[in-house]
Amino acid sequence: MRQGLEAAWRGHREELKAFILRRVKSPAETEDILQDVFLKMIRSLQGEMRIAQPRAWLYAIARNAVTDHFRARRPTAPLPDDLAALPGEGGVPLREMAACMAPMLAALPPGLREAVALADLQGLPRKEAAQRLGISLAALKARVVRGRARLRRMIEACCRLELDARGSVVDYEPRESDCPICSRPGAGDPAS
Repeated sequence: MRQGLEAAWRGHREELKAFILRRVKSPAETEDILQDVFLKMIRSLQGEMRIAQPRAWLYAIARNAVTDHFRARRPTAPLPDDLAALPGEGGVPLREMAACMAPMLAALPPGLREAVALADLQGLPRKEAAQRLGISLAALKARVVRGRARLRRMIEACCRLELDARGSVVDYEPRESDCPICSRPGAGDPAS
């Protein structure tokens, strides 16, 4: 476990530093918080705690350290929106990324786009969505899976995602300042 955590620290220290800096906006405070994260990791090495996903665990510690930082500095100040939202509840990163989803969804072939829209966006039961499209349930499920896979490739081509232990998006960073996928619908579909 010790070697796994040490390797995770070495491998993700700069990512954690950037993660913290984006939230506190101060290099000096970032270093202090990063030091707190490091000390917490060292303390955990002395115990018998088992950590299945060291990277996700380090990010959780960093997120908590940033929250503690804001609480200590101004106890009555509200937390930043992206810290207050729980993963999977549509926090700021998801709201910001939602603006990119419309052109990506529009870039899907019609059959996949309709299946994803009915099943995932409108939340229709799979059987009802299949009936609306006039296809079998198995065909609908296959289209939804293929549509999601293409959307995922488009998102990953557009942004570097930061996920929590459950796979929910906690942060993202655009790979380019002027993303060809987001700015020109369908132009950058890596699946086509």
